[in-house]
Amino acid sequence: MKSILDIENNKEKCQKFTPLNIVENMLDIAGYTTDLVGKKVLENSFGSGNILKGIVRRYIQDAISQGISSEDISIGVKNDIYGIELDKKLYNECINELDEIIEEYRLPKVEWSLYNEDALEWCSPVKFQFIIGNPPYIAYRYIDEDNRVKLKKKYTTCFKGKFDYCYAFIESATQMLADNGKLVQLVPSNIYKNVFADNLRKLLLTRIVSVWEYPNRKIFGPTLTSSSIFLFDKAYINNNIEYKNVTENRSFQIPKDILKGKWIFKNQMEEKKGFIKFDDRFHASIAVATQLNKAFVMVKDNTIEKDILKNAVAPKTLRHEKKEFIIFPYYYDTNGNLKTYTEKEFENKFPLAFSHLSEYKDQLLKRDADPKAKWFEYGRSQALAHLNQKKLLVSTVITNKVEVYELDANTIPYSGIYITVRDKQYNLNDAKKVLLSSEFMEYVKTLGISVSGKSKRITCKDINNYKFKEE
Repeated sequence: MKSILDIENNKEKCQKFTPLNIVENMLDIAGYTTDLVGKKVLENSFGSGNILKGIVRRYIQDAISQGISSEDISIGVKNDIYGIELDKKLYNECINELDEIIEEYRLPKVEWSLYNEDALEWCSPVKFQFIIGNPPYIAYRYIDEDNRVKLKKKYTTCFKGKFDYCYAFIESATQMLADNGKLVQLVPSNIYKNVFADNLRKLLLTRIVSVWEYPNRKIFGPTLTSSSIFLFDKAYINNNIEYKNVTENRSFQIPKDILKGKWIFKNQMEEKKGFIKFDDRFHASIAVATQLNKAFVMVKDNTIEKDILKNAVAPKTLRHEKKEFIIFPYYYDTNGNLKTYTEKEFENKFPLAFSHLSEYKDQLLKRDADPKAKWFEYGRSQALAHLNQKKLLVSTVITNKVEVYELDANTIPYSGIYITVRDKQYNLNDAKKVLLSSEFMEYVKTLGISVSGKSKRITCKDINNYKFKEE
């Protein structure tokens, strides 16, 4: 039987290589970021190897950060990273480029676990924590009869009608995943709408986590269909899909139970006419993120200057009426603009606070902080600009009902989501009424991510995207 690549023009169709910026997105979506040593990963049709090269670089950099020896890194690369490619020329070229990466990091030569085989015939020696790839897009009309028959017999996704070759790749990949494995694939967006992809959608629906779609953007050039990235997680149990329209930079949750037949990605709230977006009248922001609360948050300590302390709250402490304070290493000018201290200014003005924070300096320096954040400042600064005003506070985790707390201008929330007024024709009582409505609670139930029991986790974006009917 002929290889799929032996058929005229199919080799060209298979060789649409993943752009490097998309590669990075795919690895991030998969969560292939840290603690990679010992986790098996596969690219199931590596072509020129753009994804595989991204995988290798991340693996090496992560291993180096953990202090793993050069010899053990090379052994780990062999043991943990797998790839399959049918085209012999691309296979050899990719190995040469991977060898250059190994040389770049001055590592011992790697015996690559790469296979010049048909991925749909390959017998995997292991189960994978990650399978990341860009399967070949070959329409039914370009698949010869022998391969059609073979695929129909072997794959349920190819049983019905005029299937695409990539359906088999996706199904094969799901079979090679470990119980906690994640599958990220760059696929044509038509798999969500094509009537012949119904079995594929049924296969994906129970464990699909998110869809990143690029409508009206041809990432492979003008000749190909719009593309998307999906994340499938074998351990994922949730009734919602996170949908992101990358082209328009908007995202929302979609209940799986409305995805019948063709998948139509619509924001249920946007379907309502005459409704106002919450963010048009108010604004939800994440609470301050010190990235080391034990250094900044405390019960009142007489050894700290009073002028540097502000009331600190979190939804949990407010429920339990717990009194706390937070070191606020910033100030607002007369116009309400946030200002920062130099390290010397801070030490001279607040020597006691400086001394206190100095005890945590090593830990503060190791935080995952903004690049411009000084060691004695909060790790994240995006929430600070709008804090100096009255606000509301809600928890990111909601159970049974929404709890709304009123805060004064000088109180600093270090957990939860705070709400401020954007349109001065409105006030916080108007925002509070919206958040306490039964309609908003139903929205939370639909959109929120299940945490435990009846608890749902929501985000600032969820609140800002909520639409309500003005009276």
